[in-house]
Amino acid sequence: MSTDARVSAREAARGNSRLPAGVVPLISTCLAALAIVVSASALVVSGGAYEPASAGLPDPGPVVGWGVPILRVLTLVAGIVTIGLLLFAGVLGPAGKKGVLSRVGRTDMTRASIAALIWGVLALMQMIWTLALVLALSIPETLDPAVLTTYANELPTTRALLVMAILAMLVGIASAVASTTGTALTWLIVSIVAISLPALAGHSSGLGDHALATTSGVAHSAAAALWIGGVTALAWHATRADLPMSRAIERFSPLALVAIIVLGASGIANAYTRLDTFGQLFSTSYGQMLIGKLLIIAALALLGWYLRARVIASGATRGIAFARVAAIELVMMAGALGLGVALATSAYPREEVLLPTYGESLLGFAYPDPPTVTGVVFDFRLEPFFFTMSLIAAGLYITGVLKMRKHGHPWPVLRTVSWLAGIALVIWCTNAGIATYSQVSVSLHMVQHMTLTMLAPIFLVMGAPATLALRTLPTSNGHERGPREWLVWFLNSWITKIATNPFFVFFIYVIGLYGLYLTPAFGWLMGSHVGHIVMQLHFVLAGYLFYWVLIGIDPRPHPLPYWGRLVMLLLALGVHGFFAIILMMSSVPLAPEWYAIVRPEWVTDPLQDSLYGGQVAWGLSEIPTLIVLLAIAVQWARSDERDAKRLDRQADRDGDVELAAYNERLAKMGRRDQQT
Repeated sequence: MSTDARVSAREAARGNSRLPAGVVPLISTCLAALAIVVSASALVVSGGAYEPASAGLPDPGPVVGWGVPILRVLTLVAGIVTIGLLLFAGVLGPAGKKGVLSRVGRTDMTRASIAALIWGVLALMQMIWTLALVLALSIPETLDPAVLTTYANELPTTRALLVMAILAMLVGIASAVASTTGTALTWLIVSIVAISLPALAGHSSGLGDHALATTSGVAHSAAAALWIGGVTALAWHATRADLPMSRAIERFSPLALVAIIVLGASGIANAYTRLDTFGQLFSTSYGQMLIGKLLIIAALALLGWYLRARVIASGATRGIAFARVAAIELVMMAGALGLGVALATSAYPREEVLLPTYGESLLGFAYPDPPTVTGVVFDFRLEPFFFTMSLIAAGLYITGVLKMRKHGHPWPVLRTVSWLAGIALVIWCTNAGIATYSQVSVSLHMVQHMTLTMLAPIFLVMGAPATLALRTLPTSNGHERGPREWLVWFLNSWITKIATNPFFVFFIYVIGLYGLYLTPAFGWLMGSHVGHIVMQLHFVLAGYLFYWVLIGIDPRPHPLPYWGRLVMLLLALGVHGFFAIILMMSSVPLAPEWYAIVRPEWVTDPLQDSLYGGQVAWGLSEIPTLIVLLAIAVQWARSDERDAKRLDRQADRDGDVELAAYNERLAKMGRRDQQT
């Protein structure tokens, strides 16, 4: 009898049965309808609902006015269902040998494929309806090819929806043929990125605290999708009684806890960026909706913990018993989702203060004072993404070190110091005064770039985070993949093989200089907060990959021989030097499409500022190169010592048979020469 058959037999013996076939779709439809009703009601109460335009003004009509929030709810529901099914197939559910999807997981991937294709269609419809609302046109008028081709890619919101639709369609097609948990996880990550895209183009893009608003918006969207999607998938399988739920619930609980924490923190951050005063939480309809949503999230956290603990303690982790618990949560989640859509489509109470110049408006802050050592080194302006991620990386590393010590295993102190030094450099480059000045001065931008690309990654790589994780993460039972198994899979995956290929690494390293600074890409990326974050991520990751190949301690496929590492280092030094010469010999300033607009008064000569940037690129490349050169030399010497010790131990074990055979061969050759 197969495993699935035995599971079904045990389920029947316990009295747990499936719900009738038509009940689950009916419940799903009711939950989506509830979210739409809550959203519409909240918009009516807050004054954000559709109202006919005054006489003489263009009016898109009620089909468009009410269609936008309805389609937004339906698009989110489809995306959440897709993410939940992918999460269960790749992470929560059982797996076969070598990460092959189980029968249930394969069925979930098929369902995810259908949900993703529906998601893509709804995202396209939402894009059309949103464009009609912005342009005050009817749907037939908006579908005019001239209108679509002219405006669809020009508006941030519609552009985000267009990319979301493309990614959703891609996930739908790829999920239909996926066969491993690794593939499921890959498309899960793509889906999370897709569902977070509207947060990059919504209210956050117009706020003065756009860095905090954008980061918190993306975190809120991703956490909500994972949490609601996970509960949805668990409820689906509970109603079908097609597998034991206890292990899936145990694996989901830590993820749910993290999602709840992220939801609460990002919700508070969103409130801060959208309200002028604390009193607006109670005096405005927007604040009241926000309070209602936060209360629902808090109630969900407490209810989920209490009910799920009781269900697990009673052993009723399958079938209708758990489905009832999940149904209560999903009803509340539908209400929170409706309020979230109403908040996203309503005007917020905060009144934006216009900055004196257009350049300062683009920056989102006033021009800094002329640079001083104190200002560049010690000033602070929060960049929430890098600050938060850096603290998490430092905290996880320290937790791993403490766990090693708790079990009596030594961990080199210098590795810990190196990792924390690298984290400190990343925080300094992205949050200190240098981060502010780098946006208005080419020379100071080069200081930030060279530190992020050439110095901080050296310390991060020498911290050996993957080695520490492999030694501290617990091993999962059976064929399922836990955090350690996922890390092993990643280190041996085709992704890592490509990412650590010397030719690929060198290409990325070169593109980071020539492809960025000698093309319009640099000015374009500097023009948005998201582009700026992407560029800085590229700096850190490109440097990390480069130094991982050269001096990395962590395991990687096909390590490069030491002589090859020296050649690669010298080639990179030449590339940097030639790039610096290009900047120093240039007759035009770097990226005038950005730096000419955001130029404070103390930057009197943009061309000279660019020339200083070339000098910085030349000078700062020497110190990291020397550090890496010494590291390669030390590692090479230690490698020779290890080889010598290994050969000595081998000789002690076998009496140096290899050397004796070699000497005997030489002796035979000598005797043969004497005979001739």
